[in-house]
Amino acid sequence: MLVGMMALVPITRAVDRIVTTDAATGAGSLTAAINALNDGDRITFNIPPAAGEVHYIQTPLDGYPLIAKNNITVDGYTQGGALSNTASIHATNNAALKIVLTSTNGNALSMYTACSTLAGLAYPNFGFGDGEQAVLGFFRASNAWVKGISFLAAPQTSTSQKANGDCKTICFAVDAPDVSSQACQNFHVSGCWFGVDPVTRQVAYMPDGTTVATPTICIATYGTGTNGTPGFPNITDYSSGTLGVAAGSAAPRAEFNVFVTGYGLDSQGGPFRICGNFWGVLPDGHTLADISVLNGGQQEGDAYVEFGGGHDILIGTDGDGVNDADEGNIFGSYQNGGVDIYYYGSQARNTIAGNGFGVDIHGTSFGVGQQTKLVHHFNHDATCQVRFGSDFNGVSDALEANTVADSLLFDVDSTSTTNSFWISMRGNSLTNTATPNMSRPPIGDGQQASGYGLEVYEEFIDISGGAQSILPVIGAATATSLSGTCGLPVGTPYTNLVVDLYLADPNPASPPQGMTWLASFTDNSAADSNPAVGAFTFNTAGLGLHSGSQITITVSYTSDPRPIIGSFARAGNQTMINIENGPTTYGIQKSSALNGTYSFTATAVNGSATFTDSNSPASFYRATSGGTANGQTSPFSDVFTIP
Repeated sequence: MLVGMMALVPITRAVDRIVTTDAATGAGSLTAAINALNDGDRITFNIPPAAGEVHYIQTPLDGYPLIAKNNITVDGYTQGGALSNTASIHATNNAALKIVLTSTNGNALSMYTACSTLAGLAYPNFGFGDGEQAVLGFFRASNAWVKGISFLAAPQTSTSQKANGDCKTICFAVDAPDVSSQACQNFHVSGCWFGVDPVTRQVAYMPDGTTVATPTICIATYGTGTNGTPGFPNITDYSSGTLGVAAGSAAPRAEFNVFVTGYGLDSQGGPFRICGNFWGVLPDGHTLADISVLNGGQQEGDAYVEFGGGHDILIGTDGDGVNDADEGNIFGSYQNGGVDIYYYGSQARNTIAGNGFGVDIHGTSFGVGQQTKLVHHFNHDATCQVRFGSDFNGVSDALEANTVADSLLFDVDSTSTTNSFWISMRGNSLTNTATPNMSRPPIGDGQQASGYGLEVYEEFIDISGGAQSILPVIGAATATSLSGTCGLPVGTPYTNLVVDLYLADPNPASPPQGMTWLASFTDNSAADSNPAVGAFTFNTAGLGLHSGSQITITVSYTSDPRPIIGSFARAGNQTMINIENGPTTYGIQKSSALNGTYSFTATAVNGSATFTDSNSPASFYRATSGGTANGQTSPFSDVFTIP
């Protein structure tokens, strides 16, 4: 006789843990909700009165309990009367936040003690110390989502473990790789305001009326080393996450954050998405909240965002054709000097695209002069792979351009002895920009590099000024034709030359700057009627040039070959195109006339695209490659006024 047996196992279903009181502890409190969490639960708010009133919840002594469950959501939008933002990133943020988690009372959670106590281990190489204190602390917890909450805090907080620690509003801590694989992956912070009072929509202050009620660092995540040996060896566990708009979001505008901060994100590892945020700009989108001025500048930190050993970092628009118009960031200016983006260590696969630097939501300069540095520490070694601006692959190219005004640009570290690194800078709008060291020649759209910025090119590009060095030179220009030279290929793998044409900033503060991108041409392509390598003649009819137009060109040296349409077929309303040559991804564009206006139709991946195309039978297609999948921009440009 066969006997079947079934074990009865209780199933815990994800539930809402509802906060019903402003009290820090006790029944219905946020503390009680955190203590009750299981994987997949959501913390919601229903504090009476149900609508209209903003609720300020003060952090309890020694902070809230550590959150160590997976797939947890803390949702401030669930409070009655709360509304998520519906306006574009280029309009006033119209969110109405009703839940404020505030540590203006000086309370917080000591991260090291909380995490080591939960694990039952005294970690010798933990990413956080007890001086790093959180309003909300996460440990091991992957897929955490915090949204629709305003955070206020004293910059320095104290706990039973350590007095006068640095408040870091939200901390994401990973476990040691030899203890647990739980690495606090894929966190998401969206629709939150930091240092802004949701009632006044202005900068929030501590009771002294001078100290800004914003933490030392808004969001922090660091790597943790192995548990066995002191000295932080083998740090292999890092977190990853998104600030703002997640990839493919169904409601991107609801995910915009607003940061009034001296130090927004301090991180190690990656991937990270920084998309759809105001930095140092109030919710109205045009009022500067300059931390270099507020409180005498005492609360200014390293940068709006900082990445250590960072890789696969996206700042702005990802260019995938989904939500691209709502993924850029607006970065405010520093009147007394400061940094927007700070790198140290590896910079593999970094994209900075579709952002406004030094301009408000309308593209208007804040007018504080050339005090803000866009990027500190581009590291010119084999790990550096950076695209600043458009990839010109036919998908959201215009949206990928950065708009920069009144700023210092990049500085760089070290001297390269290899051409395996690359920085591409194309399609951007630069006005009144300068560099930390005006003695260096410009890179790309009028950019200059300081320090060792020039030497990195000397390793593999002829800058000797011989018969034809890399200096692009405009020879003859009319409203319909542009001729000149663009240097010679720099050698494997950079054997292709892409010439970008811009309307110039009419009043540049430094050498030529491209204010408005007009077109791109490839040397020795079908568009070039000069057969000589490194010399070009392009037809510029239709670009709107006229007598008196001031134009500037730059050259990108790239490993991307020109894409060639190898085969084409139609089946019903399906079009199939196969590409020979070129990088992995292309934009397929369509026009009703050979010389007409082409618009984006589809993306070709791995050399092929199949898409629905049911309108007119007379259609013309082209495949576009940006020349930036692996390429560098010339450190020189030329400017010319059409007679």
